[in-house]
Amino acid sequence: MTASHPALRARKNEQWQDVHHANPEVRVTRYEIVPTASSATAQLLEVGGAVSAVLQEAFDTSQPLRVPGGRWSLSTIGKPKSALLDLSNYRRIGKVPGPWLKEDFAAELAGNEVSPVLIAAGMTVNVVNRELAAKSLALQTTGASDGQTLAGAIATGTHGADLKVGALHDTVLALHVVVSPTRSLLIQAADGGLNEKAAATLGKWFGIPCELKSDDQLFEAARVHLGSLGVILNVIVAAVPLYYLARVRTAHLEGASWRGVLGSRRAKNANGLHPADPDYLQLVLHPYAPHPAGEPRAWLSTMRKLPFTGQAGVVTKPTDVSLKSDLADFLPALASLFEDDFELPGNPVLRAVTSAQLRGIYGGGTSQDAALPGVMFGPPDFMGIDFTPLRGASAEYVFDAQQARPAVEAILTTLVTQAAAGNQYLGGIGVRFVKGSSALLAPNAKPLSCFVELQGLWTDELAAIHTAIPQSLRGAGIPFCGHWGQWFLNTPETAEAYWGEEALQSWRAARADLLPNAKARKVFASPILKLAGLD
Repeated sequence: MTASHPALRARKNEQWQDVHHANPEVRVTRYEIVPTASSATAQLLEVGGAVSAVLQEAFDTSQPLRVPGGRWSLSTIGKPKSALLDLSNYRRIGKVPGPWLKEDFAAELAGNEVSPVLIAAGMTVNVVNRELAAKSLALQTTGASDGQTLAGAIATGTHGADLKVGALHDTVLALHVVVSPTRSLLIQAADGGLNEKAAATLGKWFGIPCELKSDDQLFEAARVHLGSLGVILNVIVAAVPLYYLARVRTAHLEGASWRGVLGSRRAKNANGLHPADPDYLQLVLHPYAPHPAGEPRAWLSTMRKLPFTGQAGVVTKPTDVSLKSDLADFLPALASLFEDDFELPGNPVLRAVTSAQLRGIYGGGTSQDAALPGVMFGPPDFMGIDFTPLRGASAEYVFDAQQARPAVEAILTTLVTQAAAGNQYLGGIGVRFVKGSSALLAPNAKPLSCFVELQGLWTDELAAIHTAIPQSLRGAGIPFCGHWGQWFLNTPETAEAYWGEEALQSWRAARADLLPNAKARKVFASPILKLAGLD
C-alpha cells in the first residue's frame, strides 16, 4: 500500500509482534497518524483525511487492513496481513456536547449520575482511566490488564469482572465507525439518546459524512465487533463519578470455603471482612495441589466501589506494584525465572516454582487495600521481561455461572490428568463472575457468566491440554465459549452451542449491512472470522 496524506507517516517493512509473542512475526506497512495542524478543529480534519486516504488505498487494492488494539491479544483477532492503521496519536476525550442528546435521555442520565463521554477509540484504557480521573469521572468497569486500546478491548469482549455492570462493552452508548473512505456511521441502540446533530457534527469534524444509525441489531453487533465492522474512530461510553475500590483478599487452603464460592457466588469467610454484596468477586487458583503441602490453594478477592472524595489511604497513582489484582503480573513473574527453553514433561521442580510465585505475589493471609480503578486495574509489570523464547499463552473459558463449580472441577481434574500424562501446565487460574450482556457475540452472554482464565507460559504440551479441557466440558454437558482475544476456542461448533445460530446469523447480517460489498468485507476481515465460521 502507498497511501499518502500530510498527517500520515508510513513505516514500511516494520516488524509486528504481539506483546506475548503468541503469534509469529509479520512484516507490515504501519500507517501512523501524526496530525500537524495547530488548531484542534484542523487536527480532527487531518485525522479524518488520513483515515480516508488509507481506506481508499485499501479499497483500491483490495488489501486487508487492521487497526492495532494494543497488541495484547493472544489470538489471531488483531493479526495483520500487510497493513496497519495506527490511531494511537489521535487523542480526544470529553463530555458529549449537550445539543447532541435528546432531552429526555439527557435528563435520565443526569438523574443516574451518568456522563456520556466521547473518547478516541485508539486511546489505551490506562490513559482513558487517567484522563477521566482528572475530570473526577471513571469507567464503570475495566479489565485487569489495561494496555489495550478502548476499541480493542471492546472488540474482544474484555470482561471487567463486574457483577453489577457487566463488561466494558456494556457501558458503550454509541460507536463512530468509518466503513468506507467516504462514509461513517454513528451506531446506537434503537432507543438511543443521540440525535442527528451528533452524527452531522462528527461528519463535519472529520470530513467523512456521518449517518446516525439507531438499530438494535447493528448496535449489539458493533459492541463486540471483532475488529471486522470498519474502523472504530470514536466511542461514546457512560462514565460515572470517580470512585475507589476497597479490596479484601484472603488465602484459602484445599477444602476451604473457596469451593463454596463457585456455587454460591458469595464470599463466605469467618472473619466477616468480605462484603455480602461485592461489586467484584474473583479467585486465583493454584492448578495443582501446592508444594509444600499446607500452602494456599486459592486466593479470594472481593471489591466494593465507594465514592472517592480524596480519602487518605487510597492509592491514586499506579506506582505500587503490590496491587496485583489478577494474573496479569503472574506471567512475567514466571518468565523472569527462565532464560532459555526448559523441559516441561515430568519436571517436578515446576510445580514448586508455580507455588512459590503464587504465594510470593498474592501472599498467605489476609490483606486489605484501596485504590482508584485506574490503579487497581493498572498496567502489569512487564518491565524488563523478554518473552523470547518464552512465549505467553492464555485461554479463557466462559460459561453460565450456574455451572461454575462443575466446570472448574472439570478443568482442575483435566489438568491433573494431563500432568500425569506428561503435559504439565505452567501458570495460574483466574476465576471471575460478570453480569450478562445483550451484545451478540459477548462472552458474558449468560445472565451471570463465569470466566476461567488459564494464563501461563507457552509449551508444546498446551495444545493437548486445551484439546482435553473442551472435551471434558462437553462431556459434562457444559456449553462454553472463549475470550476472543485469547487462545482460540470459538470453533463453529463451540460458537453455535454457546451463542446459538440466531445470534451468529444476526451478527453476520449486521456485518453485511454495514459492509454491503465483498471488497469492504475483505478490507475489514479478521483471520478469526474464518476460524469461527463468521466469514
